[in-house]
Amino acid sequence: MSRIKTYLYIARLRMQTMLAYRFEVWSYLVLQILMMIAIGYFWRAVYAGVDISHDVSVQGMTTYTVISALVSSLSYMGVEDRITEAVKSGSIATDMIKPINLFSLYLAEDMGSLVISLFRSALPILAVGTLLFGLPVPASGGHFGLFLLSFALGYGINWAFSATFAMLAFSAISLGPAFSVKYHFVNLLSGAIIPIWFFPHWLQVTLQWLPFVHIFQTPLSIYIGKYDMGTCLEMVGIQTLWLLALGVLFYYAQRRATRRVLVQGG
Repeated sequence: MSRIKTYLYIARLRMQTMLAYRFEVWSYLVLQILMMIAIGYFWRAVYAGVDISHDVSVQGMTTYTVISALVSSLSYMGVEDRITEAVKSGSIATDMIKPINLFSLYLAEDMGSLVISLFRSALPILAVGTLLFGLPVPASGGHFGLFLLSFALGYGINWAFSATFAMLAFSAISLGPAFSVKYHFVNLLSGAIIPIWFFPHWLQVTLQWLPFVHIFQTPLSIYIGKYDMGTCLEMVGIQTLWLLALGVLFYYAQRRATRRVLVQGG
């Protein structure tokens, strides 16, 4: 119980820190809204004269776009910056011997960021999206419930992958460009901008074997009702397996990094 209180305190500190950096928050919010508007009207132009494409209507695609912008605003992964900064400064060695799991601390911080982003980014995005494209209503109550579960699993997949990727900081001088490439790579292959059902069939099949599609496209597809309830449950099951797999991969990556730091002294 005391450890849970510690993580909640850390999350609260992160929330207070985010509230202090208003310019960054507002500039990111404006960028997200502009992207949502551009993509939303892009899909309206693409669907001109077409009722349904790939089993999704134009309203379904605009709903997908609004909810995608909302989910993206909640998906900031600060763990990458925290790990690289700690490695560069050398504080990682002392941080790892503290009586609290360092990476659980980073997760608690990111959860605090998520809570603040919900009110300062997600709700304004939802309001603007509703004014321009109509209220993005889920396909059904059941789909909405599974969407929330799928979003949580997708967030976990994204965090585990980001944290594992950040482990490269222990063997690389600078990961700035690599993080930028990784960010755009994940956005493209996860369906955050363009759903992969618009990609060539061979690429769709390939991407289905990777975890990225389950970060954004799976929860978004559930929300708009592209899948029936049976398929939704199947997709949630696949997400769970990917989360477990990436969790195990991260566990061994951080154990190896911890041994390396403690043996070599940073």
